[in-house]
This record gives sequence, structure tokens and C-alpha cells, in this order.
Amino acid sequence: MRWKRTGCLLLAAVVWVTGIQTSATSIKSIQNQKSQNEKELKNIQSQISGLEGKKSALNSEVNSLNDELVETMLNIQVLENDLEVKEQQIAEAQIAYEEAKATEERQYEAMKLRIQYLYESGNTGYMEMLLTSDSVADLMNKVDYAGELQEYDNRLLDEYKAAKQAVIDLQNRLADEKEELLEMEAQLEEQKANLESVIARKRSQIADFDSQLSAARAKVNEYQQKIKEQNAQIKRLQEEAARAAAAAARAAKNSQNNGSGSSGSTGSSGSSGGSSDSSGSSGNSSSSGGSSSGGSSFSGGSSSGGGSGLGGSIASYGQQFIGCPYVYGGNSLTNGTDCSGFVNLVHAHFGISVPRQSGSLAVGGRAVSDADKQPGDVVCYYGHVGIYIGNGMIVHASTERYGIRVSSMYSRSVCAIRRYW
Repeated sequence: MRWKRTGCLLLAAVVWVTGIQTSATSIKSIQNQKSQNEKELKNIQSQISGLEGKKSALNSEVNSLNDELVETMLNIQVLENDLEVKEQQIAEAQIAYEEAKATEERQYEAMKLRIQYLYESGNTGYMEMLLTSDSVADLMNKVDYAGELQEYDNRLLDEYKAAKQAVIDLQNRLADEKEELLEMEAQLEEQKANLESVIARKRSQIADFDSQLSAARAKVNEYQQKIKEQNAQIKRLQEEAARAAAAAARAAKNSQNNGSGSSGSTGSSGSSGGSSDSSGSSGNSSSSGGSSSGGSSFSGGSSSGGGSGLGGSIASYGQQFIGCPYVYGGNSLTNGTDCSGFVNLVHAHFGISVPRQSGSLAVGGRAVSDADKQPGDVVCYYGHVGIYIGNGMIVHASTERYGIRVSSMYSRSVCAIRRYW
């Protein structure tokens, strides 16, 4: 009977130890899997953070490009309005030309008639003046009058010719200004098309980032669900191990108590079984500690001083580069630059820092009225800038066709005049 009870105790101990070991092995395996999933989750979350940063930067670029596109479209609209005004001026100049031409022709015909009369009358005219004169003084007056009449005819004809030539010069200037405006409009249209292309490309990149982010977030949800399930498995196994340990301990204790009731030696054996039970409890405590260590780690334009002398120097220096090429985005006064680059580089020669963009030039420095403008001031248009050189003229980097040239500052709508010196 004694050996039978001892065998039962040994069997219970073996079953208990085997169960604890099996449970501990399963928990360890799941904890390893969970650790790997948490590592993958962390990597994906890092990728998401990087993608969101890139997407945010692209969004900022697109917003900036959209602002530039809106400004370019506004500049195109202003140029179209200026072209309409220029067409009206050309039409008015054509009317003036027709009137001047008709006046010149009428004067020329009247003069021809008088010349024809004098030619046909020949000496008779002068003889008539001689015979009909009351005195030598009267004769001289008549001769002077005839000479003055001829001079008057010649002077009028010269004036009409000059007026007609002035109108022709105006027509040529207006036609030249119109061509310049048309080329500026073409350049702006090209810039607009380029901006739209860049914006479309960046929006496509943003859409690609959105797709990558969507896939990454789906992976995050997947790993979070796996970790959640693994935590539940670990908890369940730990609870099962604890229950098994408690049941084995109770069985061992019951066997020990039964043995103690039969004989002292059996009680001694039961005491040994109790020692084994204590060891088992220690093992269970260790397993519980392992569970704790394997728990989830997942968690959710200023102006500078100077005088008109400096402004005049700026204007003179800018004119040294007349005839040099226009290059959009260029930064060389001799090899090519654009309108804002020209203004920037000319001022830089005198140690004056000014903005590089035409829009910024129009709001920097110090505002100057049209009446108070001086050579060296920056004349600002919508999408264009130049340097005032006096007499209503500017020097500016015009277009690829015209390069750096002198033009009338009033050839298009002026939006601001700024002084940086």
C-alpha cells in the first residue's frame, strides 16, 4: 500500500512537471513570434513616418507651385489686357497717320496749284505787280508777300511731313511694343505649361505615397491584430499552466495527507512530496515571471542709404549690358539672365541685396511715386521688372528675342516703383 501511494505521488509529479515544461515551451515560442511581429511593426511604423514626411514635403512644394501658377496666370491676364490697350493705341495711330497723310497731300496739292499759277503767269505776274504798284514801297511789299507766301507753303509742307513722320515713328514703336508683349505672353504661357506639368508629376508622386501609406497602414493593423492574438494566447497558456500547477499541488497534498494518516513513514514520504510541491510552486513562479518579461511592448526688402548719385550709377551700369542675351533663370549679365536676375545682379554690383523674384521685388525696398521716381529705381510690372534710367525709359532683360534693351516704362501696366538704394 505504501509503494502504491508513493507511485501515485511520483506519477502526479511527473505529469505536473511535464505539463509545466510543455506550457513554458509554448509560451516561449509565442513570445518569440510576438517579438518578431513587434519588430516588424516598428519597422513599418518607421516607414510610415518617412512616407508621411516625404508626402508633406511634396504637398508644400505643390502648394508653392500652385501659388506660382496662379501668379503666372494673373500675369498672363494683365498682359492680355495690355495687348488690348496696345491694339487700341495702334488703331488710333493708324487713324492719325491717315489724317496726317491726307493733310500733307492737301497742302501739297495747294502748293502745286500756286506754283503752277506762278509758272504759267511767268513774267506777266511780276509785270502786273510792277504796273499796279503805287510806289516802290508798294512793289517791294508785294514781292515780299509773294516770297513769304512761298515760305509759308514750304513751312507748312515741312510741318505736315514731320507730323506724318512722327505718326510713323509712333506706329513703329507701338508695333515693337506689341511684339515684345506677345513674346512675354508666350514665355509666360510656356512657364504656365511647365508649372502645370511639374504639379501633375508631383501630385502623381503624392498619389503613389498615398498608396504606399495605405498598404503600410494595412500591415500595421495586421501586425497589431497578430500581437493582440498572441498576447491572448500567452495569457491563456499562463492561466492554464497556473491551473495545472494548482491542481497538481492539490493532488500531491491530498496524497500526502492520505499517506500521513496510514503511517509515519508514509508521512515522511508525503513530506518529501510536499518538498517536491514547493519546488513545483517555485517553477510556476518562474514561468509567471517569464510571462511578465514577454508582455506586449506595443504602443500606439530693406533699402540701403544713398543718394541720387548712386541711383544714377545703378542706371548707367545697367545700360552697359544692352544687347546681352535673355536667359530664363540665368545669373550672368553678359551670358544671360532674366528680368529679376538683371535687377538683382546690377544692384549686387553696388553691394545692395535685393530679392531674386519679380513678385518680391514689387513689395521690397521703399515705395516711390511716379512723380518722385529717379534713375536707379526698380519699375515693377505684373511678372516683370526693369531699372528706370530717366525720361520715361527703363533698361531691362526683355525676352529671348530682344535680350537686354531700353524701352518705355509705360509700354505696359506699372504695378509699383521701388527704391533699394
